[in-house]
Amino acid sequence: MTQTASRRGIALPVFLFAVATWAATAPVLADHPETAAPSELRELRTEVNRLDDALKMVRDDHPRAREFRDREKEIREDLAWLRDQMLQHQQDERKGLGASSAEVEALRREIRTLRDDIDKAIETPAAERGTEIDVPDGTQITLRLEEPISSKTARPEDRVVATGAEPVYGERYDSVPAIPAGTEVRGVVENVERAQRPSKGGRLEMNFDSLVVENQPVRMDARVVEMKEGGIDERKAGLGALIGGVLGAVLDGKKGALIGAIVGGGGAVVASSGEEVELPAGTLLTLRLERPLRVALR
Repeated sequence: MTQTASRRGIALPVFLFAVATWAATAPVLADHPETAAPSELRELRTEVNRLDDALKMVRDDHPRAREFRDREKEIREDLAWLRDQMLQHQQDERKGLGASSAEVEALRREIRTLRDDIDKAIETPAAERGTEIDVPDGTQITLRLEEPISSKTARPEDRVVATGAEPVYGERYDSVPAIPAGTEVRGVVENVERAQRPSKGGRLEMNFDSLVVENQPVRMDARVVEMKEGGIDERKAGLGALIGGVLGAVLDGKKGALIGAIVGGGGAVVASSGEEVELPAGTLLTLRLERPLRVALR
């Protein structure tokens, strides 16, 4: 990678800031085909969340702990550099976001390599591989919607894809997440009713029935119990928090306001009279497991 394109590994911050200006520069980006696509940025966010999970498993007395922390520091520096680049690009919208596909991919590789090295260094003992982790019923799982959903355009059987916003731990294993942050969670639109002005608000019912752990689908039974606009917990010091503001602004930013509220025990989302249900990308949904979930360690 050239010195002007990136510094060592690609910086997440640049990417994050780019997110903040992405909606405003959408027409311009069409003239810059090499600019990172939203899907690539979502994949980057997922990789960062997974790296955060891996870093939490590194004990201070591990022989390679210092090496891993140094590499984490370098990634942070790369992100800061990227942020500065995006700030400069913001001054001239003709230059796009300031983060190219190649830069984002290079950063993803750097993050993925560190996570793979950590996984190998802190490998699940052979005797525990295949062991099933029980996640009890009643456990809550926080998801982030990857695409917007509206009662105006959604249809029954439409697929809904979200990712885990934070890790979920099961019984007996409090150091290995049963459901890592960034895990893909799949659902479907079960029922949808468009608004009828002025008296009837839109209605949307979703069912999330499976998640993908280590490339393996796992069935689950859960319902939506809470919903709120996406954001970032600044109290967290992980890499995900470092880039959350930028990525969130690019991927989830310049979005319409969340319209709708959870009603009843079935998890239906209903809007006020005359309004459509609008769930922007980045909306945080909280699921509650109706039945225990079992995930095998690998």
